[in-house]
Amino acid sequence: MSHKGNWELNTKQQAIFNNLWNQVIAIFNYTSHQQGFRGIERYRNGLKAFCKHLAIHYRPKNFRNIQDKHLISFIEESVVANVDNITLKTDLSAIRKLHKLTPKTRYKLTVGNDLLGVAKRTKKQVDRAWSENEYHAAINLALSMNRNDVVWALNLARYCGVRLEECTALTKTQLKEALHHDFLSLKNTKNGILRDIPLNQEARLIISSILKEATSERIFVYHGRNHQQAKKSIQNWIINNRSKFAEKVDNGHDQLNDTPYRSKLTFHGLRHAFARERYQEFIRKGFSRQTSRKMVAEQLGHGRDDVTLIYLDPITD
Repeated sequence: MSHKGNWELNTKQQAIFNNLWNQVIAIFNYTSHQQGFRGIERYRNGLKAFCKHLAIHYRPKNFRNIQDKHLISFIEESVVANVDNITLKTDLSAIRKLHKLTPKTRYKLTVGNDLLGVAKRTKKQVDRAWSENEYHAAINLALSMNRNDVVWALNLARYCGVRLEECTALTKTQLKEALHHDFLSLKNTKNGILRDIPLNQEARLIISSILKEATSERIFVYHGRNHQQAKKSIQNWIINNRSKFAEKVDNGHDQLNDTPYRSKLTFHGLRHAFARERYQEFIRKGFSRQTSRKMVAEQLGHGRDDVTLIYLDPITD
C-alpha cells in the first residue's frame, strides 16, 4: 500500500466500510455545526481512511467498541504508507472527536500522539497579519475592479474580525440590527459558538456603507451564486491578486534572525490584524494582558489562550 487512500477492499470489507462510513456521515453532517464546512471535509477524509483500516483488520459494526489498539494500528499502517505527521495528527483529532460524539462508547481513548510516534510540530513563528498598507492597497484594487463583494468582505474582516464563512452568511437585517444595538451578532459561526462584536467608529461606517450599496437581503448570495461560490470567489480574488498588494519580505533573512516568518496573505490574516488592534486598545484602556487576551478571544470566537496568542504574536512579547 503506497498511500492510505489506496487501501483496497474486498466485497465483505466494502460492506463493513459502507456501514461505518454511513455512521461518520450521520455525525459529521453539514447541518449539525460540529465543524465548519472545511473542517468537516478534512475530518471526513481522515475518518474515511480509518474506516477502511477497521474494515480490513477488525471488521467492527459500529464505533462504540473503538479503543487505543485501533488507533495504534491505524497510525502504524499510516506511517508505513508514508503519511506525514501533520496529516496523522489531524486524523487522530477526527477519530477522537468521532469517539466523543458516538453514544454509549465502551472504552476511553487514552493514548497520546507521542506514544503513537507522531512527532510534535516544530513551532515556527508565522506573521499572518496584513499591514495597513496592504489592506488599503487591496481595497483600492478591488474598487478599481468593481468587486464590491471583496471590498465589503475585507472591511468586515479587518474591523469586525469575521471569518470568511461568517462574512458571506451575513444579511442586511443583521447589519441593521448591528447599527441599532452597536454590536454585530454572529449566528452562522464555527462550531455554532455565537458571539457579539462591539462596533467601533470604523466598523459602523463600513456597515452603513454596505447597507447603502447592497441590493439583496443576503448580501453576498444572490441568484446564480450560492454561499460556497461566494466564499470561493473572494478567496480566489485574494490568491490571484495578492502579489499586487503584498509587501515584499525576505523570508529567508527573517528566519535566520529568528523573527516572524511572513506567510502569503489570506483572508484569515485580516482577523490577525483585527485581534492585534483590539488587544492594543484594551491595553491602552488599562486592562491587564491576560484580561485583554480573554476579551480578544471572545471577539474572535476562541476559548483557548494559546490560540489567541497565535493571533497576537509578536506584539505580546
